[in-house]
Amino acid sequence: MIKEHTKIIGIHTFTTYDMESEMAQAIEKEILFHISTKSLWNAKGYRARYLELVGQLRKYMTKEKIVKNLITTRGRSVIAQRLANDTTYTGIINYGALGSSATAVANADTQLTAEVFRKVVASASTTNNIAFIDFFYSKADTNGTYQEFGTFIDGSAGANTGRIFTHALTGGWTKTSSESMTVACQYTIT
Repeated sequence: MIKEHTKIIGIHTFTTYDMESEMAQAIEKEILFHISTKSLWNAKGYRARYLELVGQLRKYMTKEKIVKNLITTRGRSVIAQRLANDTTYTGIINYGALGSSATAVANADTQLTAEVFRKVVASASTTNNIAFIDFFYSKADTNGTYQEFGTFIDGSAGANTGRIFTHALTGGWTKTSSESMTVACQYTIT
């Protein structure tokens, strides 16, 4: 008898950057331009260039935190549906959302408890059994204290849209109007 123990392990790395200097602002501007060239996403080197630009921004890092997240039942069900050729959902994570509630996350979650702001994916790629999905929140996008973060499959720009894939508590992550922020998501299927 073969016993398989497959699971998805997800982590989110939250990083904020001080955008006071002209150099930091120039890097942010280049990142935003790079993200806007989505037609090049599948081109070799797209993610590498995104990571290079974010790497340049790291010298302005103010804080960083890594949190584990919950892959919700709704998220796991989309994967199962895709395996069975049910194409109701694409299975593609396309939005990351910030919320203001510290309510405990649960398998049955269908949305964030109190969504505040969402952003489209900045970069995505895979290596073997690991998916990397990145979000970039510019200094102008939003600011405040965020207690929760989630990723969404087939979402739209409106709050609470799409199928929630992951839900995590941030522990009270604060982003000011003089900071930009990245959220790097890594999903390992073991």
